[in-house]
Amino acid sequence: MKNPSVREDLLHHLTKSPTIEMACTMAGIDRKTYYNWVKKNKEFAKKAEEAIQQGRMYISDVSESVIFSLISEKDLNAARFYLTHNNPRYSNKLELSGKVDVRDKELTKEQVKIIKKLEKISPLKINEKE
Repeated sequence: MKNPSVREDLLHHLTKSPTIEMACTMAGIDRKTYYNWVKKNKEFAKKAEEAIQQGRMYISDVSESVIFSLISEKDLNAARFYLTHNNPRYSNKLELSGKVDVRDKELTKEQVKIIKKLEKISPLKINEKE
C-alpha cells in the first residue's frame, strides 16, 4: 500500500466530497488504487465508508444552507422545493380513484385436489373446529 498519509488525505477528501472519483483525484491516486485498498484492508474499507457517510452529511448541510439562503432572498423555487420536501401539507400527492369489482370464481377440480393435498401436509390446521 501507498504511504499512510496518502490514505489519510484520501479519507479527509471523502469527508468533504463523498464521490470516490473526485476524492481520489484530489488525493492524487487512481480509483483502482482506492478499490484495491478497500478490497485488501477491511479497516481502511470501514474508515472509507464512514468518511463517505460523513461527506454526504456535510454536502447535505451545505445544500440546506444554500436553500435557506435562497429562501431568505425570496427565491420562490427554493421555497417551493423546501416546502415540497419537508412539509406534508405541501408534498406532492397522488389521488387514486376507480371502482374495484371482486367476483368469486369457483375453483377447478384440479385446484381443489391441490388444496386438499396441501391441507394434509401442512402443519397449519385449516377448517378445524376449536
